[in-house]
Amino acid sequence: MSTLNPEIAALRERIEAQGKELAEIRGSVHQLDKIIGATVRQSIWQLIALIVTLLLSLGGGLAYQTSMMEKRIEQVEKRIEQSEKNMTGRFEDLEKNMTGRFEDLEKNITARFDDLKQEVRAQRK
Repeated sequence: MSTLNPEIAALRERIEAQGKELAEIRGSVHQLDKIIGATVRQSIWQLIALIVTLLLSLGGGLAYQTSMMEKRIEQVEKRIEQSEKNMTGRFEDLEKNMTGRFEDLEKNITARFDDLKQEVRAQRK
């Protein structure tokens, strides 16, 4: 039994050492689980922050582009309105000129016709 006792004692020491190693490994695994859990939570929050930031950037960009397009459309509308005013003014001026010319032409024709009448009367006498 004397040979068994030292072997059993050696086996017990090995079992105790392996038990300590197993406890240390379990502690390390538990710490890693905590670290991994914290890292996963942090990654999730970072992903949420990234998505929110991208959405805000996209929304801001769209708002800016919409604003610029509205300003450009307003500019084009103002140019069209100004062109319409200019054309209306030109047509009014043209109408006045044409009316004046027709009146002058009518006066001229009437005057020539009166001259012609006088000349014809003068020749008949």
